[in-house]
Amino acid sequence: MRIAILDDEPAELRRVEQTLQQMAEAGEQPWSLHSFERTEELMRQLRRETFDLLILDWQLPDLTGFSLLLWTREHMEVPPATIMLTSRDSESDIVQALNAGADDYVSKPFRPNELKARVGAVLRRHGQQRAATEGLSFNDLVFDDAELTVTRDGKPIVMTEREYRLAHCLFSNLGRPLSRDYLYERFWSHEEMSSSRPLDTHIYRLRNKLGLTADRGWQLLTIYGYGYRLESVTPVSE
Repeated sequence: MRIAILDDEPAELRRVEQTLQQMAEAGEQPWSLHSFERTEELMRQLRRETFDLLILDWQLPDLTGFSLLLWTREHMEVPPATIMLTSRDSESDIVQALNAGADDYVSKPFRPNELKARVGAVLRRHGQQRAATEGLSFNDLVFDDAELTVTRDGKPIVMTEREYRLAHCLFSNLGRPLSRDYLYERFWSHEEMSSSRPLDTHIYRLRNKLGLTADRGWQLLTIYGYGYRLESVTPVSE
C-alpha cells in the first residue's frame, strides 16, 4: 500500500503520518508513506510512481490540492483514490471536491480515529473493486486465490507463489500503469531488491508461462523509465 500525503505545514504532515502509521502497524500488509510539502513535487512523482491513495490539503503555496485532484482525473488513466484533508469546510467546497472526483472529504482539525475510519473505508471500496478479479477468468486464464493457482482450460500452470501474486496484481490492475518501485515494495524485501533485476526476470517468466501475447488477447507493456502495464487487446487473427 503506497500513500502520498500533501500538506505544506510540517507539523500537520507529521500528525497525518503518525495517524496512518498506527493503522499500518495494526494491519497485516506493510504500508509505504510518502510526504510532500509542494504540489508540483507530488505531481512530478505521480508521473514516475504508483500510489494507491492521495491525501491532499487544498491550500498550498504553489498549485492547490484541488488543482492536483483535477490533474489526476484528466491525465491519469486510472487515478488513485483521493481524500481531501483541509481547513476549507464550506458546503460548496465539499460539493466541488466530491463532484471533481474526490473519494472523501475530511475537515481540519481532523480527529485521528475519524481519519483512520475514512481512510479504511476508501481503501476497502477500492480494494473490493480489484478483489472482483478473485476466482474469475480472464479469457482462457482462471485465478484461484484459495489455492494460489492459475489454470488454462482446466490445466494448472506451474508457478511460484510470488509469480502468482505478481500476476494477480497485474490482472487486478488491467490498464493501470504500475511503477517498478510499487511492484518491488509489494513483492520483494529490501535485501532481495539488491540482487540482479528480479522484477524483470519475473515479468519475463509470466509472459512465457501465461502466454501474455497479442494472439491470446494480452499485451504486457514495458513503460520506459516507469514500469509495466497489462492490457487486454483484440486477439490477432492468423
